[in-house]
Amino acid sequence: MFDNENLNRGIEPFEPVATETRVSTGRRLSLRGYSLALTGFVLVGFLVMGGCASLFSSPAFLMGVVDHYLGIAVLSFVASIAGIVMMGSGKKRQAVGLSLLGYAVFVLSFGFTTSTILLSYTATTISTAFLATAGIVVVFACLGVAMPRVFEKIQGVLTGALLALIVVQLVMLFLGVSQTWIDFVVIVVFCGFIGYDFHKAMYDEPTLVNAVYNASELFLDIINVFVRVLSILGNRD
Repeated sequence: MFDNENLNRGIEPFEPVATETRVSTGRRLSLRGYSLALTGFVLVGFLVMGGCASLFSSPAFLMGVVDHYLGIAVLSFVASIAGIVMMGSGKKRQAVGLSLLGYAVFVLSFGFTTSTILLSYTATTISTAFLATAGIVVVFACLGVAMPRVFEKIQGVLTGALLALIVVQLVMLFLGVSQTWIDFVVIVVFCGFIGYDFHKAMYDEPTLVNAVYNASELFLDIINVFVRVLSILGNRD
């Protein structure tokens, strides 16, 4: 059990890497406040993606995006990278404004591009995929806290598997081979990342800036699972 002092300080790290002295000028939050901020930022990401998807209900807007899709995709990619860089810089300096700006740029650009995927699925499929993804997140977030050392050990394996999957997908795309089985593999890999990143977030210093940065990593993990679940369910419709 945690006493009130420990709750205010957040969870103390126990792994060797995290116990080294960390220099920070950020204002520490309570564990509850930090957890709420982390969850809130992830939910904001999904709300932004949903809002972007609703824009495509306008035929004129949809046609405009289709006509300039390549340029929009490149711009969104560059903006996403810029947002990540800003969040990284903000985390290093514990600059709240820069971190929030970076998160806004990242979520708007990445969320807009990803929202185009939703156009291919029915509302029922999307809601089912969302509920399934939510269940997966809860399970692996709990596992990340309950078995932190397991996820620390497999983090390198997950990264290697992700890089291998990218190469395999590119080859299969070039050959025109069905990639249905890859959806399941990607889900497994990103479930591992959810556990690892949630564990890392909970053992990070509880500041608003760190909540923003960790939320961006979890948002990426969850979106990848969500998109693959959508693909699997869509193939069954």
